[in-house]
Formats: sequence, C-alpha cells, structure tokens
Amino acid sequence: MQGKPLVLLLSVLYGSAFIAGFNENLVNMALVSIMAEYGVDSVTAQWLVTGYMIVATVVVTCMAFLYRRFHVRTLFFGAAGLSIVGSAMGLVAPSFELLLVARLVQAVGTGIFIPLMMNTILVVTPKNKLGTYLSVGGCMITFGPAFAPVVCGALVTAFGWHSIFVVPIVAMAVLAVLGFFYMKNLETHEAHLDVLSVLLSAVALTVLSFGLTQLTTDGVLAAAALVLAAAMVAVFVVRQLRCAHPLIDLAPMKNRAFWPALILVTIAMMSMFSMSVLLPLYFEGAAGMTAFAAGLVILVPVLANAGATLLGGRIMDKRGEWPLLPLGFGGIAIGFIALVAVAPQLSVPAVFAAMLVMYVAVGFIFSPSQTAGLRALPPQQNPFGVALMTTFVQIAACIGPSLYIGIMSSGQAGAAAGGASAAQATADGFALAMVVAAAIGVVGFALSLAYARAARKRAAVQAVERAAQSPVQSVLASIMEADPYTLPAATPVREAMRAFVDLRVGGLPLVDEQGHPAGFVSDGDVMRYLADKHPLITGSYSLVEAANSQTFDERLRELIELPVSAIATDKLVAIEAGSSLEEVCNLLATRRLKKVPVVRDGAIVGTVNRSDVLRYAMDTCLQGV
Repeated sequence: MQGKPLVLLLSVLYGSAFIAGFNENLVNMALVSIMAEYGVDSVTAQWLVTGYMIVATVVVTCMAFLYRRFHVRTLFFGAAGLSIVGSAMGLVAPSFELLLVARLVQAVGTGIFIPLMMNTILVVTPKNKLGTYLSVGGCMITFGPAFAPVVCGALVTAFGWHSIFVVPIVAMAVLAVLGFFYMKNLETHEAHLDVLSVLLSAVALTVLSFGLTQLTTDGVLAAAALVLAAAMVAVFVVRQLRCAHPLIDLAPMKNRAFWPALILVTIAMMSMFSMSVLLPLYFEGAAGMTAFAAGLVILVPVLANAGATLLGGRIMDKRGEWPLLPLGFGGIAIGFIALVAVAPQLSVPAVFAAMLVMYVAVGFIFSPSQTAGLRALPPQQNPFGVALMTTFVQIAACIGPSLYIGIMSSGQAGAAAGGASAAQATADGFALAMVVAAAIGVVGFALSLAYARAARKRAAVQAVERAAQSPVQSVLASIMEADPYTLPAATPVREAMRAFVDLRVGGLPLVDEQGHPAGFVSDGDVMRYLADKHPLITGSYSLVEAANSQTFDERLRELIELPVSAIATDKLVAIEAGSSLEEVCNLLATRRLKKVPVVRDGAIVGTVNRSDVLRYAMDTCLQGV
C-alpha cells in the first residue's frame, strides 16, 4: 500500500490513537466534581482512572491474538462502537457505579486503537520510514493526553462534568464514518486465545495497582498485595512459556536488541505519565494556579514534546540509535535533576524550563526506542513485539504515578510536620519525588549509552557480513559501472564541462592525488555558479539565451579556468560495495540522487545510477524471479 490510500488509512488510525490518549486523561479534571456529586472519596474516585488503565492494559495483552484473528476493519469498528457506547453511558450515568462501568467499556474500545495503529504501521509502511511513521503516531498519543486537561477543564467549568463525554462521542462518530471509506483489511491468520492468561493478567494488574495505592497508608497490606501481584506475574510468565497458544509470545524477549529497548520505553513513559499527574499537583498546590491555567502551562512542553517526537523519528531513520538515545536520556536525567533544585524555590519559570527540557528529551527518544526494538524482530514476531511494547507502556502509566505520588505524599507530610506551609510542603514533596525520578533517569542514560554502543557495533558487524556475501556483491557488481570516469580535484572546469558533453553525463566524482574520493561535480554546480554571478541565469534555456552577452562571456571565461574543486560539492555521498540493493535504493531516494559512486576501502570502484537499478528490476521481473 502506498500513496493516497496509505495516507488516508493512517490518518484514520492516527485520529483513533489520539482519542485513545485523550480518553486516558478524560476524567482527571472532573474528579473533584464527581466526588462531590456522588459522595465518594478520592481513593474510590481514582479507580475511574486506574480501572480504565487496567482494562486497557488487558486489552493490549490480547491484541496479538485479536490482530491475527480479526480483520482490521472488524477491530476498528468494534472498538469505535464500544468507545461510543461507553462514552454515552458516562454522559447520562446516574450513579458512580454506572460511571465506572462506562469507563471500563470505554477502555475496552479505546484500548484497541494504539496497538492497532502500531501493528498496521509495521505491516503497510517501508522499514526505512518506520521511525517517521511511528513518531507521527507517537505525536498523536502525546497530543491526546496533552489536550484532555485543557479541553475537559473548560467543559467542566462551563457545562458540568457530564459534558466531557461529548468529545469522544463526536470524534469517534466522525472517525467511524471516515473509516467506512478508508479502512482496508489486511491478511489474517489462525489464532487462539488463552482465557486463563487473560484472567491472570487482569487480576495481577488489579492487585498491583491496589498495592501501590496502599503504599502510603497501609504498608503491611501494600507489601502483601505487591508480593501476591509478583507471584501472579511469575505464574503468568511460566504459562506463556509452556502454553501451546500463549496470550503474548515472549520470544521477542530473547532478542538482545528488543528487551533493552523495552526497558528504555518503560522508563521514558514512566517519566511522561508521572509528570502529567505530578505537575498539576505542583502548579495548583504549591504555586497556587487554577486547574485551567496549570493545564495551559503543561500544554506548551507537551507540544514541544510532539515536535521533538517527529524530529527524533527522522533522526533515527537517518542516523540510528547513536548518539540520539544517550543524548535523549541524558536530557531526561538533567531535567529531573534541575527540578530537584528549583522546585522548592516555588519559581514557576524555573520549573517550566526544567520540565521543558525533560519533555523534549522524552520526545526525542520515545519513538526511536520503540523503533530500535521493533525493527530488530522478524515479521512474524511484530504483533507480539507491539503487544509487549504497548503493554509495558500501560504498566508504566499505572506504576509511575502511583510510585511518585506515594513518595510525594510522604515528603509532603514530613515537611508539614516540620512546620512548612501547605504550599512549601507540596513543593518539598514534589522535589523528593523528583530525586527518585532523577535516579531512574540516570539508570536510563547508562542503559541507553550501552544499548546505542552495542547497536553501532551490530551495524558494523552486519555491514561486514553483507560485504562477505558473494550473492549481494555479484548483484551490485553486475549492475554498476565498474570502470568509473573520475576527475582529479585540480581539473579545470573547462575539462569537466567537456567530459559532461563527451560522456553524456550530468556529473562526475572527484578524486585527490591519492585517488581517494574528494567530492562530486555536476552540471547543476555550473548552473549555480553562473546564477550567482549573473542572476538571470537560472537554467539551461536561459544559459543559451545569454550566450551572446559580453558580461556572460567574461563570467564564463572566469569559470572555465577555475579548478573544478572550487564549484564541486566537497562531501561525496557514496555507498559501500558490500551494500544491498535495498540500501542503494534508499540512498538514491532519500538524497534524491540520480547516480552514486560505489566505494571499497576508501577508493571508488564504480558508480550505480537509477537506470541501473530499474534495468535489473525489470530483468528480474521478466525472468519470473
């Protein structure tokens, strides 16, 4: 799939992922109003958020089965229908119990959308653009939770908390209409669902979340719950390894390039989700801001995070893990360390600057961390890799805020007992939580440093292995020009122009005195030089028209006596002789080149152009290979 159908399909999936993220934070700004209307306390009310995340996580663990068993259109419309039904129930819910049921139904629907988007991207997009497409999806996932506090805060203030459910109803209805026209089915496979594994995962996550909520109130009960949760997770893992049809195939965890990336994604998302909860508490409780104002302040770093996500994906496609991942995780650690220093000072601008650094850093490494792990997997493991990634993201959304809020509450209570004001106690508790966050950030930096170095070494080894594979060498050798024409860098432009005409080429590589590549000169370089000297010269036609101009003749005589290195591009774009044809195509396409030199051991051994590749492709097709 390519072109407009691909864009339209992904646009619908991106929109659905945005709503999935939006729904995660849908009720956060309405909890106080809900507590007042239904007469429940904060511990009970928070299950509207925690329960949603637990159900969404369980759905994510089932996505490997669902994606293989059902068509994309079936999954999409089923999820859209459940999302609309759950939102409609929330809109008219007469009791807290029905509101909780509405949120759980909503979670079943929207919990499908993010892994559905990621799996589809893996199937329908080229691997050399995988980082870019996943980064766009990451932006949508980021935008949803970012805009939810602002939009829902305004709706709660103006129309009451029930009105927040109008947004997902309208949005999903529009997406369902678009999906009717643009969603396409992909190939399905036979699959089986292990119900016991589903139950184990659901109960384990519920017990884990309960234990984390009790950390600051009942240590014994919390410890018992966490031990029980750990035991159930162990049973779940053992069953996945022994079951004939596991809920999640743990085979990707055996890949040494996947599981470290999974840890990096978890650390990054713990940082992001935790700050989305802690920062409003700081701005409202310590800085005295309104909820709507706090949401607006947080929106700016989140938008910057989205921009960094797009840029990070493109850098990953072009440069790989090094040095992107270490720099990003280093930025996360620096941002948290800065928050430790400035948060107790109650300086909103300083806290804003520190959180901006952290959010931008997370943006740079979230999608690249996913890409690094997923592209290391064979195609048949992609659904399970995506399921593991999205499951751990959801788990991070549960454990991160619970961990940091518990630490913040403990620090806040200690500061208040020492005589600090309520605002200062909140700030001190926030700073204490940031100490732990900074420590985890440092661990992430160390892991990313080792991971990126290992990835760079693997890439070098793979390049050597490709060079040693004679079939690849013979294909590239058979299609390239093995006796390339080169120009010494000191050659006058006059001779270069004559070579263009005689050889009927538009450009030639340059070599230095030792025969090493020194640049590339093209007829475009000649055009640009003359255009700089004479603004009317912008192309071949105007070049002919100006041939009788005395000024032009003078400029032209000046040009032809120059060494060709004076106008050439000094950074030669070349491809190694052991590269695959896919890499040749990628280089020609991304750099928009017609021809590229082939080098071995620092010397030019040939040139390959687009027509060479196309001729080989056509010959292969005609031979029926």
